[in-house]
Amino acid sequence: MTEYHFHWWHPQSERAASPSVSIAAPSQLQGAALALRHFVELGCDIHAPLAHVDVMEANGATHTLLVEEVLDWLNDPERIYFVHHEGLGVLLQSTSRT
Repeated sequence: MTEYHFHWWHPQSERAASPSVSIAAPSQLQGAALALRHFVELGCDIHAPLAHVDVMEANGATHTLLVEEVLDWLNDPERIYFVHHEGLGVLLQSTSRT
């Protein structure tokens, strides 16, 4: 299982715990996409300034993925089935903000 922690910039007056979720997925990007869906369901604004996901693998390795990296990966035409099958369209619809 890999653990995903969502972080974003928010004003000093809004101190909030960063949500996290553990997911088993074939790749870190797939897991991060599923985690983003979870965070959106919790009401997190994945388009907030500096939004990113800290990834902690089972072996203790950690790294950071920007939300934009995950959304760019999902926008690849090769991911159409994955996006549809996992109900991730909501993440992509919200990328075309104005």
